[in-house]
Amino acid sequence: IRKRKYGAPQMASSDESSSSDDEIDAVKPKRGLRSVLLQYMLYDAFVRPQPWHFAPLYDSDRERVWRKAVSLLCQKQPGAVYVAGCAGELPSVPIYAAASIRDEGLPTRVVHVLEPRRPIASALRSVIGENNLEGAVRLIPSSAGVFRPNPKAPVGGFGSCAGVLLVPGLEDIASVGRALESVLDACEHLLASDAAILPSKVSIRAVGVSIPAQTEVVRARVGVVSGFDLGAFNRFRGESPVDLVRLRDVKHTAVTEETELMHASLEVAEVRENKCLLDGIELDLRATVDGELTAITLWTDCTMFDETLSGGLEGKSRRQMVCFLPSPIRASRGRVIKLRVAHDSSSGHFKFSPVDGTSPTTTEKAVSMSVERWHFPMVNDERRNKTYDTAIQESTVGCRVIDIGGGTGLLAMMAARAGAKEVVTVERVGDMAECAREVLASNGFAETVRVVHGSSLDLQPEALGFENNARADIVLSEVLDDGLLGEGVIPTVAHARRELAVPGARVIPAAAKVWAQVVHIPFQPEPLVRPAAAAGDAEGGRWAGYDTMRPAQVKNYTSVRLDRVAHVPLTEPFPVFGFDFDADLDDPSSTAEYSREAILNATATTSGTANAVVFWFTLTLNRGGDDSVADICTYPAMAQRCGAKESSRCWNEAVQFVDSVEVKTGSTISLVAA
Repeated sequence: IRKRKYGAPQMASSDESSSSDDEIDAVKPKRGLRSVLLQYMLYDAFVRPQPWHFAPLYDSDRERVWRKAVSLLCQKQPGAVYVAGCAGELPSVPIYAAASIRDEGLPTRVVHVLEPRRPIASALRSVIGENNLEGAVRLIPSSAGVFRPNPKAPVGGFGSCAGVLLVPGLEDIASVGRALESVLDACEHLLASDAAILPSKVSIRAVGVSIPAQTEVVRARVGVVSGFDLGAFNRFRGESPVDLVRLRDVKHTAVTEETELMHASLEVAEVRENKCLLDGIELDLRATVDGELTAITLWTDCTMFDETLSGGLEGKSRRQMVCFLPSPIRASRGRVIKLRVAHDSSSGHFKFSPVDGTSPTTTEKAVSMSVERWHFPMVNDERRNKTYDTAIQESTVGCRVIDIGGGTGLLAMMAARAGAKEVVTVERVGDMAECAREVLASNGFAETVRVVHGSSLDLQPEALGFENNARADIVLSEVLDDGLLGEGVIPTVAHARRELAVPGARVIPAAAKVWAQVVHIPFQPEPLVRPAAAAGDAEGGRWAGYDTMRPAQVKNYTSVRLDRVAHVPLTEPFPVFGFDFDADLDDPSSTAEYSREAILNATATTSGTANAVVFWFTLTLNRGGDDSVADICTYPAMAQRCGAKESSRCWNEAVQFVDSVEVKTGSTISLVAA
């Protein structure tokens, strides 16, 4: 038997119920590589926080409400304070509570944190130290359903019964179900009979909306795109998809009144009596307009004494849950629509179906995890599609075309419609290749466009099936991520030109240029992956312990919609690198090993703290005319300044955070670009 201090990076077991933050367990055998890899994969999939988990840390309004409510409650309520862990955010409420008790000179009491996720608890331990709260906050590697208080502990002391329970998970619509279960468990085993719970009340709010197909990452039903029926692509929505989005960022129309789905008063006696808070619920929605009801949007409102923490449209750091209906419902003004509600406790999702109708027959296949959600905004980007269609019409008549990374087959059908002689679309993902065949068949191109499942890097000309094993005259692709090169466009196109196309084949797009701008991005309640320790200020250092939990930036940048993020431009936009995808094949830029590095100088137009570089790109689809005028800019606000004819919204801007440096107006900022 060995004694191991809690905080080592192991996953928590479900049976931990000790009232100490030390553990005693048997020596375990060494794990093999497979076990280690499996543990890491599970951690990365289910425990590692995502960018939105960091947003509440920097919500100053939320912090003010919590600190005020904790102060008021602790002035009249004796006993220990417990905080239930929340899967929807990184722990911040324990810090608010302990700091409020300390800063306002309230009677000393221990703030207990029930946090069974060991990696999260280990990072929280660092945050506790950074905030000088080591003696005020104690970690318990357990949950409210497992932990049992020590009946011999002094009132308010470590391990004693709870006089106050703080449940931040009630603020998050995706975790409200689990948070209510934690409240029930605490009422059964942890709370004193006269204990108080904060929030004291929770209300789940609902409104019916109509959400069209769009360039936001939301799984609205896809229909006709650029004249082609892409209905088969809806298989990747699932029957009733649920998306967590910030509704104000999504195109939508409110179809019904806002109403209350569920209300719970969190008095200990009442919770014990009404145990099944989310079972057997029905929802009545009154339509305010004539229209099509496609989804129900949900959020929570939490009562904190005389204030409300709302996760609704005006909430800074919260997303709403958009629950699409199995089928749209026609609504007429004044009609009451009755819906049956089901709650999945494992995912936290709500699902709705008409009370007066039968459950719809599922015609769409199960969602494939191999198809990323960004496909939805991409196929719905009318500007991108129109620009590609124009370029394809100008260049493909009578040609053999290979479309790499074909997805739904949309660009391949554009080529066939434009008069291409033969068209092959290559798609690596099997489910997507199958979908492309259905799309082609439904649009009458089953005999015109051939689908090849696989990676183009593994193909030879005979695999394309062109007449007489001919090679392609046109290499068409759109394997471009937010930072341009992350999906391997350079080696992909170079290989296709060498192995699958005729000498001098035309490439669409022909060229691209990366643009950048030095900016200052402050801490804010947005899904930003900004390292706190590098900030060098109190606000940053306060949460620096969570830097180890930030999502791995495999590509060294994070994607944002910069027009939704508070930032200060410190330079004008400037070009970084240009890429010619149709460069001579003996040019170094046409090899997979291609790399480039340059020192760039930019002039500061404003004084401030430079801590990030934002970058985006422009595309030139066809050569000819004025090559200085690009066809597409992926940052709409900069399209004109970058000399682009059109902009696109299916790509985000890329942001790379750097060490902070003070700059003065007119000074030169030197950057190494690679």
